[in-house]
Amino acid sequence: MKSILALCIFLILFSCQNKIDHESHNLMKPVFQLDYANPTKDKPQSKLWYSDGSYWAILPKSDGPSLWQRDDHGWIEHENVNKTLSGIPGRADVWAEDGEITAVGVDKDSLVVFRLIRDSGIKWKAKILQTLYPPALGDEIETATIALDDSGIYWVASDAGNKVCVWSSEDSGLQWSEPIIIEEKMTKDDICAITKIPNGIGVIWSDQEEEALYFKSHRDGQPVYEWDSTITVQQGNNNADDHINTVLAADGTLWVATKSSVDSVGQPLFVLRVRRPNGQWYNFPYANLEKDNHPSRPIISAVEGDSPMILSGHTIYSHGYSGSIEFGMVDTHSSQILREIATVITPDTSDWVGKNIINDLTGAKRPYGQNQPWIVLASDGQGRVYEADLSRFFR
Repeated sequence: MKSILALCIFLILFSCQNKIDHESHNLMKPVFQLDYANPTKDKPQSKLWYSDGSYWAILPKSDGPSLWQRDDHGWIEHENVNKTLSGIPGRADVWAEDGEITAVGVDKDSLVVFRLIRDSGIKWKAKILQTLYPPALGDEIETATIALDDSGIYWVASDAGNKVCVWSSEDSGLQWSEPIIIEEKMTKDDICAITKIPNGIGVIWSDQEEEALYFKSHRDGQPVYEWDSTITVQQGNNNADDHINTVLAADGTLWVATKSSVDSVGQPLFVLRVRRPNGQWYNFPYANLEKDNHPSRPIISAVEGDSPMILSGHTIYSHGYSGSIEFGMVDTHSSQILREIATVITPDTSDWVGKNIINDLTGAKRPYGQNQPWIVLASDGQGRVYEADLSRFFR
């Protein structure tokens, strides 16, 4: 009897130890750290790209933008870029085009467009192109995004006070227009995002006062100040909030992850907006708010190739702090919209001081290739950056 009891105790202890070891093994350490809180924000921005077998990222430091490369040994900084761009805003959205990187950095009263050009091998030259200003003094900026259309025009879009503004460059980003106001009734808490679409460019923005998501497009070949009529993607039922993230799939479908203001336990907190190549919009609520788990900051990613897929991820706030990062495969025919949901980042919080939250997912603007890692980054309030390779979970 004693031997049987001892064996049972051993098996229980062994099982518990295995569980502890398994959970400890899944806790993740940061891949690097910056002297800037939450360096992977903002919500609509993409800070990553893939080139010549490596992932690259532009992230803010206290003195300006910094360039990071992910190689076989981890992430390394190309320090010359930070030195050249010292003093300009480092919160940047990135457009990668054939070894030439054009980015827009965000400050509260101005934007700075800058460029990185591959010099030789992995060496990059950095250059400031132009500072962009909002239409009026006092028009504060929350965030901005950048895109290149098929006619070769670069575009930047930003909120500016209660306005949605765009700037354009018809000479490869060297000279930029004055701001073009395409909307001037959004609330000061709302944001917008610009994205490439088939045969043009589009801007989507939230309006929390109107409880609406709006979209406006510019067709290639039109004068830069001529835009099509505003389209109401959806209105009513508290469906708007200032969380917007976009990706254009290889088939021309635009996918937009947004957050609503429903904020009711048991009800969906996100809405997936889908624009088909013919311009038709569809809306799919998903991700229920739970009492102890609060989803937030959704982003959307695409995978191209023979088995294309759409992936959506978000932060899960657990009991108001700490949290983790989840991703799932988008299936608009499923009642839940996301299937095969996986926790891809669970930070090791053993050395955290006070309340801290891992948050602010950022991914690549272009679809991931089948034969490369599918990297996303997130960060915390102490500047620590975490990564996940989504291909480990969904390939």
